[in-house]
Amino acid sequence: MVRRADPTDGGIVHLLQVCNVGRILGGTAACAWTVTRCFPDAQHTLAFLSRPTAATRAAFEHCEVLAWDRVTPSLVDDCGADVVLLHNTAARSLAAELPVFTIAYVHSRIEPAAGDLTLYCSRWLASQCGADESSVLYQAVPSATRPDCSSDTRALRSDPIIGRLCTPVSHKWPEQLVGFYRDLARSHPQVEWEFVGCPTKLRTALEDACGGRARFWDADWEARSRFWQWDALLYHHPTLSESFGRTAAEAMRCGCVPIVDDRGGFVEQVAKGCGYLCREMSDFNAAIAELSDPGARRHMSRAARAHADRAFSLQRFRGELLERLDGLAHV
Repeated sequence: MVRRADPTDGGIVHLLQVCNVGRILGGTAACAWTVTRCFPDAQHTLAFLSRPTAATRAAFEHCEVLAWDRVTPSLVDDCGADVVLLHNTAARSLAAELPVFTIAYVHSRIEPAAGDLTLYCSRWLASQCGADESSVLYQAVPSATRPDCSSDTRALRSDPIIGRLCTPVSHKWPEQLVGFYRDLARSHPQVEWEFVGCPTKLRTALEDACGGRARFWDADWEARSRFWQWDALLYHHPTLSESFGRTAAEAMRCGCVPIVDDRGGFVEQVAKGCGYLCREMSDFNAAIAELSDPGARRHMSRAARAHADRAFSLQRFRGELLERLDGLAHV
């Protein structure tokens, strides 16, 4: 099959990204959106394998947005792209080898479509899939839109605000969280709790568990701005390990300290002195107790932001992806 010219000669000219889910409120589409910002000099096409929502189309208004049932060589050829990036695209969704350089970017444990290059979003996921660490490419994560300075009260308040932001699907919000937050709230009655994306059926129970000190926000693309107002992001799931868990990196880029499970991709994001990796309830309690000191919060907030600005920058991702393409083109 004849392939188009080497895209690394002058950078990527036209990038086609394929997403398995047409919902912007999830890590896969959020990653694809960020990739478009990593290559502002390229033309962008997004193809979704489920119907893209209105919110998704609005977020990708700077791109051509398509809805496909399957990825075929003819559809890709019609796009005129010189590189295809397949986000978590299953093998069954790819009809045949594609006529352009193809990168399979794997975000969870699936049987991925074949590409000229297969990359994984974390070392943890690569190890789960039997792949080498050399195949890992960490996602880029943008800094969320910052609210007006007048609404940033971190430096003015004595008690912390701790939030949870997660995809609004039931398996990401198990009922066991109610007891978990009840125990935390009893130990730390001064904390204000916020939840973004919590299913309606769980809100009353969580509000009661938090002693009435809970606020709820609907999930939308702009909800990440809450990271600028939270002192900490707390993420715990009793059974699910996040392959990457980009909310930790998103939080750190806003100076919001992560308090997260010591599992999965979180371990690779949270550097020493930039957050807390927790295994037991005592670990979560100790982290909140330490962050109850305003001085400790300020120090760790600055460290977390500095680390994330380096580790998850758009420039870093762009450079690494182009380097991988260069190596692929000259094999």
